[in-house]
Order: sequence, then structure tokens, then C-alpha cells
Amino acid sequence: MPKIMIVDDDVITVTELIEALRSSRYEIGATAESGDEAVKMAKKTHPDLVLMDIVMPGKIDGIEAATRIRTDLNIPVIFLTGYSEEEFIDRAKSARSYGYLLKPFSDAQVSSAIEIALYNFGLEKSLKEAHDKLEKVVEERTADLEKTFNQMSALINASSDAAQLLDKNGNIITANKISAKRLKAPLKELLGKCVYDYLPPEVTKKRKGKVEQVIKTGKPSRFEDKMGRLVLQNTMYPVMNTKGKVTQLAVYSRDVTQEKRNVAALKKREKELKARTRSLEEANTAFSILLRRREEDRTNFESSVVSNMSTLIKPYIEKLKSTPLDAIQTNHLNVIETNLEQIISPFVRDIGSRVLDLTPMEIRVANLVKEGKSNIEIAEKLSVSKNTILTHRFNLRRKLGIKNKKINLRAYLLSFH
Repeated sequence: MPKIMIVDDDVITVTELIEALRSSRYEIGATAESGDEAVKMAKKTHPDLVLMDIVMPGKIDGIEAATRIRTDLNIPVIFLTGYSEEEFIDRAKSARSYGYLLKPFSDAQVSSAIEIALYNFGLEKSLKEAHDKLEKVVEERTADLEKTFNQMSALINASSDAAQLLDKNGNIITANKISAKRLKAPLKELLGKCVYDYLPPEVTKKRKGKVEQVIKTGKPSRFEDKMGRLVLQNTMYPVMNTKGKVTQLAVYSRDVTQEKRNVAALKKREKELKARTRSLEEANTAFSILLRRREEDRTNFESSVVSNMSTLIKPYIEKLKSTPLDAIQTNHLNVIETNLEQIISPFVRDIGSRVLDLTPMEIRVANLVKEGKSNIEIAEKLSVSKNTILTHRFNLRRKLGIKNKKINLRAYLLSFH
């Protein structure tokens, strides 16, 4: 039950109001006869509403008392007055009263005025509480948004890539310092401006096409473009609303100019190295051919010397040995034979004097067998067939006296010193 305080210096009016309030089931909180007393009683009893006469004795009138009660205690006030002059009405408005009752008044008027005042006060109080609550929520949300914005700003500014958040028309919502530097404009100037105004025409055309593509597909797009001497590797991400529609685009641009230069330099270096490798391989092949020919020429020369010794000189020495010779002649012949054998000994590759009757080709085959070459390798080296090599091996075994014996030809040749 609402508690009502009555403030009036007229006893009859106070009595009538008490009866009217009781008939409407209101509780009488307190009564006062002056403005000063009204303020004190209101602070003491805390009524739900005050019925305040405007003209009263004392230092302050009803309007001043109502102003203090309303300001200090937030209690609604209805003015009681027998005046309708504009002066009192204007002053009463400044006191923010919740209604007026012109004397004389009926019980119904009193009850209606109180109901309306309490309703309006309750509504105002609820609105204020809702407003305060909303303000608190807005303040908290603003703080959260500011914190998020600061975190996002720190995050994108920590990146070495240019970062921008654009709307669908290319207007810059936010950007980082790298982006501002690359667009050659202060960051504050860029916000709200169209990014295309700061890009070369060819870049603008390409990026508009990518924006349309991302909006249409809802998928990120990666592409490259050039700004002056810079080569930029871009990634464009769609930002969607709760309905899945693209409303914004996040664009990251990385400067890959130096990377491109490094790759180009590496490719050039690789090409040069391949060319040098081919040149070295060709030179090595030519050198190998020269060495092989030199070896063949040397072997042919050695074989020729040994062969000529065996066919042109040795037979005559043998004939001389079979003729009658005196001691001096025999001695000279032995010296000649010994000296000739010493001359050709380096050419026979330690095979020994007993094989001086080998042909040049047989000597070459014997040397290669001694080196551990296979029949196929010897055939390839001497440019003959494998069967030819087998024939030479057979002749070697025959001339060395190991035909039909279980003796390894290479091992036998290695036994000569």
C-alpha cells in the first residue's frame, strides 16, 4: 500500500485529504505544516508520494521544498494550490512535479492524481533503471569493442604485411601502418576512403575483379599484382554476416619483390652451372678420348717394337748362333742379344723374354688381362669382337705353355716380374 505524506498549513484541507486517502486505502505516512518541516519529515519517513501545498509559512515555500525532496530523495510530488497564475505554474514546472490539484478537489480527483503520479513515477523509474542498465551495457560493450579494436590494431600492425579491412565498395574500414605507408597516405586519412583512389589503374581493375569474385563465391582468393617496382602477393578473405552474406573483405598484401629476384638469380645461376657442367663434361670426354688414343698409340708402338724385334732381329740372331763362331764373336753376339732384350724389356710389360714371339695384338690383350679386364671390356677397348679376344687368349695360353692346364691366365701373367 503506497504511503502518502501531506504538507499543508490548512487543517481543514489536511483533514479532507486524510479522509480521501483512507477511503482509497492509502497509508498516511506523515503530515507537515511548512516547507522546512516537509523536507525533514520526508527524509525521516521516506513516503512514496508527497501532496504539497505551494503557499506555506516559513523560509521556503512548497515549490522549493518539493525541489529539494525531488532532488535529494527522488520522491514524486503533487502540488496543492488555489492559484492558477502562470507565475506559480512556471515555478512548479521547474520543481518537476507529477501533477496539480486545484482547491477545492474531490476524493476521486485526489485518487486519480495519485494513481497517475505513482504510475508515471514508476514508469520513469523503470525507464531510468533500464537506461542506466543499457548505459552500463553500452559502456561495457564499448570497452570490449575498444579492447578488441586495440588488440586487432596491435595484431595487424605487428604484421610485416599490408592489411586492410574493406567494405564491398572498397572503402577502407581499418588498415595497418604498412598499408598506409604502401599507399603513401596517413592512416587517419585512409579510413573511410576508397582504396581504389590510391591504387594504379591496372591494379584497381584487377582488384575490383577479385572483390567481385570473392563476394560471388564466398571463398578466399590469392593473386599477385605489381605496384611500381613492387611485386605483391595478395590474399583476399570474405567476412560474412550471420546470414552468410559477404559484407566485408580482409586483404593481406606481402611484398615478394626480393623473393622473386632471388628466385630469378638462382635460376640464372643454375642455368650457368648447367652450362659449365656441360662444358666440363665435354672437355672431360675429349680429354678421355685423347688419353685413350695416346694409350693406344703407346701400346701400338710398344707392340710394334717387340714385334719387329721378334720378326726382324731375333731370327738372325738365332741363325748366327747356329753358325761356327769364335769366342769373341760369341761374346759379342751375347752382348747384342742382352742389350736388345734390355731395350725392349719395358715394352713387354714384365711378361718376360720367353714371350717375345707374341704378336702386338696378343701383347695388348695380355696386358689388359693382367689389369683384370673382362673379355667384353677388352673387346670394347680394342674395338674387336668377344670371339676375337677368346682366340687371342687361346693363343696366349698356347705360347705360354699353359694350354689345357688348370692355371688362371691372369694369375700366370702376374707371376712375371
